[in-house]
Amino acid sequence: MQYSSRIPGNVMPGAGAHPQVPQYQNVPANGQILGYLGRALSMEFSAGQHYLAQASLSKFRNEMSFAEGFVTLANEEFQHANLITDRMVAQGALPSGSILRPAGVSNNVIEALRTCEEREVALINLYAEATNYCANVGAQQDHALFSRLLEEEQAQLMRVNSWIQEYYQTMSQQQQPYGSFV
Repeated sequence: MQYSSRIPGNVMPGAGAHPQVPQYQNVPANGQILGYLGRALSMEFSAGQHYLAQASLSKFRNEMSFAEGFVTLANEEFQHANLITDRMVAQGALPSGSILRPAGVSNNVIEALRTCEEREVALINLYAEATNYCANVGAQQDHALFSRLLEEEQAQLMRVNSWIQEYYQTMSQQQQPYGSFV
């Protein structure tokens, strides 16, 4: 049997013999970045919990389209928490435990949307600060993550704001008397 370079693989263990598993980063973790990641994780879990609570409250008020929207937002926040946890692990850290902000009570959908708007703004502010810090220290992977999360939170805020506008438009249309011209 002759050796042929066209035969894939190798019988000797080496670089290509085992699947590649992401490695921990070789440089020491930046404590400031880990702090941003930890705060972000707590805020994402808190937002997800809050959105699930708002979904349940909306169901009891028979506002099914809003309930579905809140569940979608909650799932997105939990996906963000997953990305953050992955990044922490890549830096050799594990979440140390999050303290969640309690879900807020809302008596109607506009109160619910305003509380969601406030949580989105808080996340946007954190991600903007973290993105700037990572850019300044040259932490490219962390910068990429925080930039992505910043864009996604901005999109969520735009969605919440559009729901607020739709709600007010619907309410103004329902309150106009018949026969009046605007």
